Amino acid sequence: MSKSKSSKANRQKSQHTPHTPHTSHTPHKTRGTLLTIALVVIVLHGLAAAVFYAVARLDTSLISRPWVLGLMSIHFLANVVAAVGIWYWKKWGMYVYAGSAILALVVGLVTVGIWSVFYMILPLVILGWLLRTKWDYFEGA
Repeated sequence: MSKSKSSKANRQKSQHTPHTPHTSHTPHKTRGTLLTIALVVIVLHGLAAAVFYAVARLDTSLISRPWVLGLMSIHFLANVVAAVGIWYWKKWGMYVYAGSAILALVVGLVTVGIWSVFYMILPLVILGWLLRTKWDYFEGA
């Protein structure tokens, strides 16, 4: 009789453990210092540059291609949106950032030339390097 009582008590213990913390199979998401700094810089740079390009559009007399200013404003605002998405671990943030980099590259190739490849793609490469160990943290499309 005592054997069945101890067996029953063991089953109850294994079924109900109120002091055991809930463990999830999702990894603990840590951004890290460098990624946090990079995302903050992307947001601040994007806001400042978007304002600069928007103000520059007011006087297009010295610019041969004023449409460039509008596209670059879109590029920098997209970077801000992308950084917010990446901050919250959303895959769409990475897609927006990659699309924004491609937009900037195309505009740079049309206006500046081949040199734009370096400074338009470098931020994408740096962000990709910072995220290289964090791909599993991202969720959603």
